[in-house]
Amino acid sequence: MPRIKPPALRPGDTIGVVSPSSFKALEALQPGIDKIRRRGYQLVFGEHAFDRRGYLAGDDRDRAADLNAMFARQDVRAILCTRGGYGASRILDHLDWDVIRANPKPLIGYSDITTLHMAFLRRTELVVYYAPMIITLSRDVSPLAEQNLFDILEKPEALGVYDTSEGNVQTLVPGVAEGELTGGCLCLVTATCGTPEQVDAKGKILVLEDVDEPPYAVDRMLTQLKRCGVLEEAAGFVIGEMTNWEQHAGDLSETLTIEQIWQDIIVPLGKPAIAGFPFGHVTNPLTVPLGVRARLDATAGTLTLLEPAVS
Repeated sequence: MPRIKPPALRPGDTIGVVSPSSFKALEALQPGIDKIRRRGYQLVFGEHAFDRRGYLAGDDRDRAADLNAMFARQDVRAILCTRGGYGASRILDHLDWDVIRANPKPLIGYSDITTLHMAFLRRTELVVYYAPMIITLSRDVSPLAEQNLFDILEKPEALGVYDTSEGNVQTLVPGVAEGELTGGCLCLVTATCGTPEQVDAKGKILVLEDVDEPPYAVDRMLTQLKRCGVLEEAAGFVIGEMTNWEQHAGDLSETLTIEQIWQDIIVPLGKPAIAGFPFGHVTNPLTVPLGVRARLDATAGTLTLLEPAVS
């Protein structure tokens, strides 16, 4: 069944803001809010977008209710998350999948929002967007990264080759692969294993990145994905940064490097693979539409979107 692409956004549209995971104060988000409004968009906030319950943005049912309500509202054209953190997995059983399927809209976020992305890909056939959130836009994101976000959301045409000049793309395994993009934050992709939302990488290009994970944890998660058969099923790999891994590695003389882990686990699979693609937890993240077909030319170090991400 072909993926459902939400309608393209246009300045003047209304974007709904929700907090499916962790709390962030309005003051910290204000620069990003202002940036989106300057592009001509209206924003409406979920009733519980600024609730707080420990490390969560309020009660599980309330966070789910906000997401359900934004999909049900006819005036809302897209749903943008304030931040990631933790908590999206706790709301999955409270989401109204019939309402979500019936109202295709971009779901925009990354990090913990990976959990929602994996569920949407499994349950709705909707394209979803691994993309900057309000907290991301509240810092000095480059014009290239900001424009890439809106190009993908506003233009019903294939992006073509990504401009990765703000990254450090390196070839791990040469070759070419084509397929849907899937994946996201490594720890959340791994956490789907054994659940109804387990990542489906068969014939797909698996994109992976993460932040604040020591090398042994990256090793453990990739090993789990390998032993679950996920890595073997993938057509190729687009790996981003494991941001800040050095700060969590302890004595560097007693650890493997992230590069050694790629060599130990990814390279022997023999599938086209690159590392250093700038998305997710980096300073200037590009937007990756999951569920859209792409071509990975690992020899050239390029990723090309072969079709539009919106209709």
